[in-house]
Amino acid sequence: MPQVKKAGMREAILAASFDLFCRKGYTATTMSEIARAAGMTVANLYVYFDSKLLIFYEIYTPWLQEKVQTLRESVEKFPTPRLRLKRIIVGLWGDIPAADYSFANSLIEALASAPKDTQKPNNLLEQCEIIVTEMILDSLPPERAHLASNRLLSHVLWMAHDGFAINCRIGDTRDLEAIATLMTDLLLGPEDAEDTAPRARKKPARSRKPVVQQAVS
Repeated sequence: MPQVKKAGMREAILAASFDLFCRKGYTATTMSEIARAAGMTVANLYVYFDSKLLIFYEIYTPWLQEKVQTLRESVEKFPTPRLRLKRIIVGLWGDIPAADYSFANSLIEALASAPKDTQKPNNLLEQCEIIVTEMILDSLPPERAHLASNRLLSHVLWMAHDGFAINCRIGDTRDLEAIATLMTDLLLGPEDAEDTAPRARKKPARSRKPVVQQAVS
């Protein structure tokens, strides 16, 4: 007879896993540790989840969705395209990678250690790319909208997010404000471009040689 799944046990598994993933990372956390922290046997744990990857995605999916929605609400408060775009970059490459003891880094571990050709449990990346694309399009002037319309820009931002998540975990994050300014300048053009553009040097006027009139014979 199949075992009856209890909602309380499922929540205990997710709570224990989140704590372990945050503190130890995905790779170092074992199913045995999760079962022990949740107060059950490993065999009982597999009744609820077939793999550690499924447990992780069950936690990570709502976690990331909440972070992205919080970022979206934050971006909407900024009055200018430049400030909104900078907020998007700082959020994707700074705030989310640093949240909950660099929990985002566990996703990198989970996918990097998965067997080749493992299918992702859901389309979370695509969902997040759509939301970030909408944020960018809301921030770009119409003549720049083509930069984000095909979602490739959002995809690149998320791929870079993975790198920032890794570096955040090991404490090797560079000047994010300067990076955000650089990215915003690439999308909008430099602020005060006319003032910052190099000016052509004025060539010195050539001295005119006196015209010598030839005597008319």
